[in-house]
Amino acid sequence: MTPVVPLAGPGPVSAADLCRPLLFSVVSQNLVTDNVSVVEGETAIISCRVKNNDDSVIQLLNPNRQTIYFRDMRPLKDARFQLVNFSDNELRVSLSNVSLSDEGRYVCQLYTDPPQEAYADVTVLIPPGNPIIEARDDVLNEGNETEMTCSAISSKPAANIRWMKGNKELPGKPKVELSYDRMYTVTSRLTFTVSREDDGVPLRCIIDHPAVKDFQAQKYLEVQYKPEVKIVVEFPQGLTREGENLELTCQAKGKPENPKQVKNRQANEQTRSKRW
Repeated sequence: MTPVVPLAGPGPVSAADLCRPLLFSVVSQNLVTDNVSVVEGETAIISCRVKNNDDSVIQLLNPNRQTIYFRDMRPLKDARFQLVNFSDNELRVSLSNVSLSDEGRYVCQLYTDPPQEAYADVTVLIPPGNPIIEARDDVLNEGNETEMTCSAISSKPAANIRWMKGNKELPGKPKVELSYDRMYTVTSRLTFTVSREDDGVPLRCIIDHPAVKDFQAQKYLEVQYKPEVKIVVEFPQGLTREGENLELTCQAKGKPENPKQVKNRQANEQTRSKRW
C-alpha cells in the first residue's frame, strides 16, 4: 500500500510535492462499530465489524491514533486492552478498569485503498457521591415557608435531581457547576409552605444518573402546629333526653403536645370527661 504523505506546511508547494500520491481515509458503511458508555472502573468493549471483507487487515486505534491492535497483535503496551475476538469480519477488544483519561474517539480502520474508517466514541460515566438533604430551618412550623437543598457532587455527566414529598413531585431549582477536572456538581433548592399534613411525611431527593440506579436521600418532616380542639359526645349515642347523663370529651391535637396532655395520656386518660 502506498503510504500517506502530507502536503508541505505554509509556503510555496513544489512540483515534487504535487507529484506525491495522497491517500485519504473514508467513512464506509462496510465497516461498522458502536459508541460505548461505561462506568469508571468497569470494562468497555469496542467492536470493529466488517460486512464484506476481502482479506484486508482490521486494526483499532486509540484517540491519539496509536495502534491498539493490528489484526490479533497488540503493539500498545497497555495491558488493560485484551483481545476478545478476532476473525475476518470482527476485531473485538476489551478495556478494563476504565478511567476518565480513556474517554475519546476510537478508530476502527480497514486497510483498503483508500483506508476505511469507523468511529466509536467512548464515554466514561462517573457516579455522584451520596446525596444529603440539608434543611434551612431546624424546626418546621405550620404556615411558614422553608427551604431544603440536595446536592449530587462530582459526577459525569451532570445528574438530574427530583423532589418527592410523599407521593407528590415538587419542582426544585437546580444549579450546575463544572469543575476544572470536568466533574459536575448539581445543587437543587426546594422551597415550599409547611402544613400540618406534612408532619411525618417522607421528603425524598432522587438522583437520576446513567451510572447509578435507585439513588436517593430521605428525610421525615417534623412539623409543629397549633392545637385543634373539638368536643365529642361519648354518651349517649343519638338523641339526648332530659334528665339523662351526658358525657362529653374535649380533644386537643397539636404539636408539640401540652405536657399535661402527655401526662394524662400516660395515665390512659387523654382527656377529662364531665357528666351533667
